[in-house]
Amino acid sequence: MLRLPLPLGAAALLVASLGQAGCGRSERPTRGVDHAPPPLPFRSAALPAQVLFLTDGSGDTLRLVVEAPADDSQRLARYRPSATGVDSLTAQIDSAGKTPRHSFQRVHRADGQSVTAEVQYGRGFEGQARLVLAAPQGRQTTNLRTPPPFLDAAQLPLTFQALPFETPDSFDFNYVAPFEKRALAARIVVGHRESLRLPSGPRAAYPVRLQVSGLEERFWFDAAAPHSLLRIEERTRGVTWTASPPSAGP
Repeated sequence: MLRLPLPLGAAALLVASLGQAGCGRSERPTRGVDHAPPPLPFRSAALPAQVLFLTDGSGDTLRLVVEAPADDSQRLARYRPSATGVDSLTAQIDSAGKTPRHSFQRVHRADGQSVTAEVQYGRGFEGQARLVLAAPQGRQTTNLRTPPPFLDAAQLPLTFQALPFETPDSFDFNYVAPFEKRALAARIVVGHRESLRLPSGPRAAYPVRLQVSGLEERFWFDAAAPHSLLRIEERTRGVTWTASPPSAGP
């Protein structure tokens, strides 16, 4: 996978040209409102403003930011320095329902060039999403189907902080992957509370598993409110990122 701890992050490297289709998998988004799973049961309270730093043990650092809500929305961001620049993902989401309103991803290639993907929800054909892809080869604007319930790749895993951890369960949704040019069927599995070993000592945590397009990511959230993200495990690459204590405010 791409050296950015994001589900399906490698998809950005597969965009050789803007005329190319997605990465060849056959997964389709859930069809139609009548067949859509129920809404995701997120807590309606806004996510707490915070800045998290996660390291992978080799010196690489990931910075995750949750800004304080402005009006009825919040901005989430993730940044990771690379040899050619800072890869970044940002998402503007509804504070209460957690649905995405806008997202932007910038990924730097080994040659120093960057590719970007912007999604404007509700701005596309018949109220769907408007997707804009840009690379050295050019720029493409297209419509993107987003059957509900859906979440944008850029808002994860921070949005999982609002899950109802007390009752283990699984939830289906559509994972909007801009570089794939589509939404993919995905599932969240919330596990039983467990003891997580951290450098500072054991911590009670809730495990969350994300399954999408044959890949799997695992996350652990502090069992104590506000349920801050403690660890990310990239199972595909065998990389684990561990958070230092969160700080208040962005």
